[in-house]
Amino acid sequence: MGMFPAVHKLASPPQVAPPRGMAPQPFWSVMIPVYNRTTYLERTLASVLSQDPGAGEMQIEVVDDASSEGDSERLVRQVGEGRVDFFRQPRRLGGIGNWNSCIQRSVGEWVHILHSDDVVFPGFYGDFKAALERREDVGAAFCRYATIDESGRWRGISELESPTRGILAGFIYKISVGQRIQCPSIVVRRSVYE
Repeated sequence: MGMFPAVHKLASPPQVAPPRGMAPQPFWSVMIPVYNRTTYLERTLASVLSQDPGAGEMQIEVVDDASSEGDSERLVRQVGEGRVDFFRQPRRLGGIGNWNSCIQRSVGEWVHILHSDDVVFPGFYGDFKAALERREDVGAAFCRYATIDESGRWRGISELESPTRGILAGFIYKISVGQRIQCPSIVVRRSVYE
């Protein structure tokens, strides 16, 4: 016999206000949540910085969830050389809370949440910008992703959804029956979060 728990009223999602004081708004916010583990953070930052179009086009910020181990701030200062912002939560929020904080702290038109153990391949931001900058009808976009091991060796690549870029017909069905997107491969328009 299958049983289901009683339905409880879910909490409302956190409110995301439009960014204040940014004129003009950068195209990108690359937000990197981190907690304790900084083993791969240098590689993550290097992959973003190698594609950095400049502060006017891209916000890059590491948001530390009150880590109790490691020194992510020192690493960010060393690798980012003043280009990467750092924010430390005053108290631990947990993964979801820190993620939500990343979204609230973002100021760009498009938000990319990039975990501290992920990397972006060359051309990621340039190709996405070229595809998205004149598409007001798109709220999120994604690409294929590769799984890599701790040494950076490829272990697999996701299925190709379409040979050409664009809106995917019937994708709502495909995504409802199986996970087809991973966090480092998706960007979301900030207004969607708002």
